[in-house]
Amino acid sequence: MFAAIRSWRRWWVAGALVAAVAAQTPVDDEALEQRCRAACDRLREAGQLVSSAELAVQLARPARAEVPLLELRREPLAVADLRDRIAPSACIVGQYYLCAECDQWHFDAASGFWLARDGVVATCAHVVPPEATMREAYVVVADLAGEVWPVQRVLAAHVGADVVVLQTPARERTPLPLRPDVRDGEPVHCLSHPDHRFGFFSTGVVARHWLEREPGAAAPRPWLHVTCDFARGSSGGPIVDASGNLVGIAQATTTVVYDEAAEPIDTQMVFKTAVPAAALRTLLVPLPPASAAPEGQR
Repeated sequence: MFAAIRSWRRWWVAGALVAAVAAQTPVDDEALEQRCRAACDRLREAGQLVSSAELAVQLARPARAEVPLLELRREPLAVADLRDRIAPSACIVGQYYLCAECDQWHFDAASGFWLARDGVVATCAHVVPPEATMREAYVVVADLAGEVWPVQRVLAAHVGADVVVLQTPARERTPLPLRPDVRDGEPVHCLSHPDHRFGFFSTGVVARHWLEREPGAAAPRPWLHVTCDFARGSSGGPIVDASGNLVGIAQATTTVVYDEAAEPIDTQMVFKTAVPAAALRTLLVPLPPASAAPEGQR
């Protein structure tokens, strides 16, 4: 009898675990990447893609983007609910390219987020230029369902601040409100795609605001350090506050090594740098306020 009870308990626990996992809708990274690459193939064959090289030239053109500014969200959410809120606003910004080494088409994913309902996307400027290993390359934007849109043009950019605003033909997207006044110590969260692990959600705090001085620059440039986790492929990912307002953009990591000669390498910590939302705000010409999302998606 007791053996039967233990067996029933094991069955119940296993069933509950399967149900819990199923409720989370697991991401199939390989399948999603294949869908994105297949969609890119179709766009290329239809002649709808704009080359990364052409877009890179547009990064240097002084311009500002006209974007409706959204009202800030004021109500803090539970972390799991916050993830659900910002998921429709996050997107994949990828380089679809013909490899110079293997003659195959690849899809290299970075991160971004919708800035306006009519297909405007923000990400890091360094995501746009093609790399030396790319014989032919195009920048595209995808959602986590694998729908892909071509990047048509650069609307605005600040290469020094590493932020760019891009136009796609997408419609009815869910943009994020911008909040430029986040404080040190505030909880923040990042949704990005590190190393082709799509939809990775991490949490932390704003560690500090800091200034970087570059030779020849008129003034030091502001940045954020955050403790929410990200890695390569996360560039451009949205960093939001407890209510889902954008406060920063995942930009780079810097590893501190105590003794580079030591084996294994004596890593002490990794700094996570983010572009402040204020840097993105300077690229925008505000239009009349708009609601953050269509009814039913808030």
